[in-house]
Amino acid sequence: MKYKMKSLKDSVKGYINSVNFFRWGVFVALFTITGGCYSVKSITPTENDVARVKDKYPGYSLTDLNRGKDLFVNYCGNCHKHKNPASKTEEEWTVIVPKMSAKANKKSLVLDENAQQDILRFVITMRDASR
Repeated sequence: MKYKMKSLKDSVKGYINSVNFFRWGVFVALFTITGGCYSVKSITPTENDVARVKDKYPGYSLTDLNRGKDLFVNYCGNCHKHKNPASKTEEEWTVIVPKMSAKANKKSLVLDENAQQDILRFVITMRDASR
């Protein structure tokens, strides 16, 4: 009976692959755990958030910001998990919100232009808050 000995090169490759697999597993576990902890419901808009975007949205109030949050929480979560506002750029949100609103309207969830604007301003304002 012949035994084939692994070369040192093969042994090192096996070790490196097992270490890389372990690192990948740790990364996936941490990403899953931390990603699952995010909740848009825990975001509390403040006057500081409104002040930060006053030049971009003149006349914007904390009431407006909270209305956008309520719409985002109540409508956007009907079809998918809430996205972290910081997960997209402002440009991406300006494309995503109208597109998702159109999909919601097909499901009899009526989001008019004002509601879309409130949601868009909320995600853009709070996106900047987490930076």
